[in-house]
Amino acid sequence: MNFKKNSNSIVVVFGASGFVGRYIVSNLSNENWKIKVLVRNPINAKHLTLMGKLGQVFIIKGNICNYKDVDKIIKGADKVINLVGILEESSKQKFNNVHFQGSKNIALASAKYKVANLIHISALGLYDGKHSKYAKSKLEAEKSIRKIFKKTVILKPSIIFGEEDNFTNKFAQMATISPFIPLINNGLTKFQPVFVKDVAEAINTVIINNNYFGQTYHLGGPEIINFKEIIDLILLKIDKKRIYVSIPFSFAKFIGLCFSILPYAPITLDQVKLLQKDNIVPENVKGFHDLGIKPMSMYVMAEKYLKRYITSY
Repeated sequence: MNFKKNSNSIVVVFGASGFVGRYIVSNLSNENWKIKVLVRNPINAKHLTLMGKLGQVFIIKGNICNYKDVDKIIKGADKVINLVGILEESSKQKFNNVHFQGSKNIALASAKYKVANLIHISALGLYDGKHSKYAKSKLEAEKSIRKIFKKTVILKPSIIFGEEDNFTNKFAQMATISPFIPLINNGLTKFQPVFVKDVAEAINTVIINNNYFGQTYHLGGPEIINFKEIIDLILLKIDKKRIYVSIPFSFAKFIGLCFSILPYAPITLDQVKLLQKDNIVPENVKGFHDLGIKPMSMYVMAEKYLKRYITSY
């Protein structure tokens, strides 16, 4: 490795304290970038400083919904990566503020300071945005940043899995304590699960090559599998047999609505609405192949970390 490569270049990462962020920061550190991270709670991002050399990773407190915070950290940066996203709203975080206004602030500051590249992480399964508030806010964010900063590279992954995810781990944990697993609409919603390290590699690829400017890439793994098949896989890997309980969409929406009054809802109404649409790569779009990446199989990679849930009962 060339120690001097990227050593004077600054990349700003928003949302680095999340699941995907640690892999992004790790890759950037290995490539000798100077990394600035904006987070609401710096304590939650302390682990990121251990991924780089002394003084290579800077943790700065701020909020992407506050333009002044965004403007200040982007000033002087060469590249910008936006990983920020929420799956459910709270009293302090709303889809429109976080996804749309936050992304708009980042795009405006990136354009103002003429950064070399802006990489924005969105999501698959948005369609026209009419089926859920999450999808609408994500889609409107894409359209907004495209108008403001035309060179933006947009990556749209399907559901991301990996050792620290809140998806496969969530259901593996559930299977260790409950004899029942709920399946909304018989678990027929299709996904194209993508390994977290493949998403990180995609970001690493587009950040160093100007040929990807202004492009959108839909990122899906090698398998298209429905939700029930994913649960089948999890149970197989942890050596468990559980009873499936099918929940129709109509009843699931009612449950999601009732859970909305709880501070930590196991599922929300908006998440149920998202499950009414498949989360897979559309036909005739750019994806991993165009980035020269061969994505890893969930059947292979999930086994490596799910085995920790194997028990004697």
